[in-house]
Amino acid sequence: MASFTFTTMQQQPTHYYFLSITLCKYPSSASSTYFLYPSPPKHQIPQLFIHRTRHASVRHHFNAKLSTKHYEKKARKETGTGSSSSSRSSNGGTERNKLENLFSSVLEEKAEKKRYVKDKKKMGFDSSSLKSSKTMENNSVVGKKSKKDKANSPVVHLRVQLDMCSKRGDVMGAIQLYDKAIKEGITMGQYHYAVLLYLCSSAAMGIVQPAKSGSGNRPVLNNGKLVDFDNSLANGSTKPYYLEDDEIWVSEDVKKHALVKGFEIYETMCSNNVPMNEATLTSVARMAMSMGDGDMAFDMVKQMKPLGINPRLRSYGPALSVFCSTGDVNKAFEVEKHMLEHGVQPEEPELEALLRVSVEAGKGDKVYYLLHKLRTSVRKISPSTADIIVRWFESKAASRVGKRRIDQKLIKEAIENAGGGWHGQGWLGKGKWSISYTVVGDDALCKCCGDKLALIDLDPIETEKFAESVASIAIKREKNFSFQKFQKWLDYYGPFEAVVDAANVGLFSQKRFMPSKVNAVVNAIRQKLPSRRWPLIVLHNKRITGRKMDEPVNKALIEKWKNADALYSTPTGSNDDWYWLYAAIKFKCLIVTNDEMRDHTFQLLGNEFFPKWKERHQVHFSFSNTSPVFYMPPPCSVVIQESEKGHWHIPIASELDYDSERTWLCIRRANSHAVKEDSVAITEDSQSLNRNKEHTKSTTQTVVNSNFLPLNNGNYDKPRKLAEEMYKNITSISFASVSSDQHTVLSEIETAEMLGNCVIDFQI
Repeated sequence: MASFTFTTMQQQPTHYYFLSITLCKYPSSASSTYFLYPSPPKHQIPQLFIHRTRHASVRHHFNAKLSTKHYEKKARKETGTGSSSSSRSSNGGTERNKLENLFSSVLEEKAEKKRYVKDKKKMGFDSSSLKSSKTMENNSVVGKKSKKDKANSPVVHLRVQLDMCSKRGDVMGAIQLYDKAIKEGITMGQYHYAVLLYLCSSAAMGIVQPAKSGSGNRPVLNNGKLVDFDNSLANGSTKPYYLEDDEIWVSEDVKKHALVKGFEIYETMCSNNVPMNEATLTSVARMAMSMGDGDMAFDMVKQMKPLGINPRLRSYGPALSVFCSTGDVNKAFEVEKHMLEHGVQPEEPELEALLRVSVEAGKGDKVYYLLHKLRTSVRKISPSTADIIVRWFESKAASRVGKRRIDQKLIKEAIENAGGGWHGQGWLGKGKWSISYTVVGDDALCKCCGDKLALIDLDPIETEKFAESVASIAIKREKNFSFQKFQKWLDYYGPFEAVVDAANVGLFSQKRFMPSKVNAVVNAIRQKLPSRRWPLIVLHNKRITGRKMDEPVNKALIEKWKNADALYSTPTGSNDDWYWLYAAIKFKCLIVTNDEMRDHTFQLLGNEFFPKWKERHQVHFSFSNTSPVFYMPPPCSVVIQESEKGHWHIPIASELDYDSERTWLCIRRANSHAVKEDSVAITEDSQSLNRNKEHTKSTTQTVVNSNFLPLNNGNYDKPRKLAEEMYKNITSISFASVSSDQHTVLSEIETAEMLGNCVIDFQI
């Protein structure tokens, strides 16, 4: 190790610095730092004089980190450590010149290092990657040059340029880089191909979305149009790009060119045995979608699992989009089945596409299944999905599906077993549907049909498991057994009828925490509780300390809450969200907060049970001129509901989850007598006499009902086999005596339905 020590010597009229150089054969383990510090000398070199006026900045430059072996060897050679003290004294001027040369080389190499770092930063490398102490310590000047050459290698340079093309949405520029790399023989990796395929697939679809960052690097617009910078198209003319809402709309020529080059890039990737990932295969599926080839897009997804790749929801989008747009119902539901088998749950856009193709094909069983999928996974539907549902219930196919005679006892038992709000036994009734847009009152009554909507019960066992999952996550993230202490505190001071997220309340509409707002909410919510007991106030301890909290008014409020055993202050470093959430779940009580619980913290809880629990327990709030205003949980479950009469009530999503004037679709049969209870009473004697018939009837009914129940495995054909066989038998019997001109009869029936504004139904 080489360490340098400067000491100042006052001497008139000139000032000198004494430089003491200590050389150590074996560096200590504590010496691996960027700067050099004095250390006890093992082999002392006599002090050398350096004139201050010529080298005033020597100390500053020697703070640079030097290569130990390189400078130790150079210092020994230049200063002549083996010479006697007399010779060094007589040759002071020569030694001083040699040392000055040493300093000059140090300054030169430091300047070179700065140029190296500057060049790396220009290429987009993070400055943190340039500060590795081991790399800087062990590399000589030659080593640094090789490092610089490596950073400027064609492979790295190509990656940086492709990233810039991706930020700008520069498709044709990326293609030009690819052609140049192929021509120069540059080896490309998975990342290069992923960027290229993404840009080509986006252009093939007609729209390229530049990255939000780096907007200053986007191409220049000319009168709202972006001129194509590619001059290699067949006709040699420039084609315009259109920039709209931060999206680049490309021309037809660019679309075709990007599609051809995209498949060429994919073939090159395959021939070079570059490993695939989900992004590259999805990009190829998108290119297949641009050609309308749904089978190829679906094949890309099927290749993922054998390659050890887990498909994502976006992976299925291209194939599903093609099959739904072409009206291929069977293949569309085959894609949905594949999704479910691989643990991918469709969301509203995918379900909306499936619903649209099912409505257009008149598939009543598929529509029924999808309504229940929307009920479980979406709950509140978007206006666009609502339009498709309205279209279905206005269709003739919808008026023809359903059972006129039903077993009310069976329906009621099914609703009770499901927890309320649905039965899953299929369409009930016959005839046209009446569709209305309405609202639900505070008494949970539909203001259109008068039906009382259900408040669907939460499974107690599921609630307990939910509380345990919250506690287990919190315990892993909290330190010093903080959450376990809170659980014991709740066991001692609980139960509570409400919990207040005090930080959310106190910071409402301003950045400064105000305990007075918390106090107002606490006092107001107490008046709504049956026992008028204090709610639990959960607040981080940093909110109850500090200069502001030492004010008499604030201090008095804190003391009042503490004396009432209503305040729990979470410790430093904790997340108070886990505390108030767990308390509300444990005591099955209200939680007063405007936190919509959508961040990553609550995403850990899943999307099945948590939304239902939040709807039943969250109380939103605001402030009027006089007092707080509460938005209590809705009187009914805001979810698609199916009544025992066969009516449907479907909520439409709004901007606010607690919108009391939410719009609902009320859908019921236009004929109030369409649904009739099965009045056929079967006596015990008739049951014993016709036991075989009754067994056949119950078996048939079970099969038909299972056809309408939502299936989790996505297999829709197997439960229908027996029902289809029955339908074929009935059809063959019914039309055995009908003349060959069946189409004429059916057309006459349809004409009569149109003239009479009714549905002609035949009961066999």
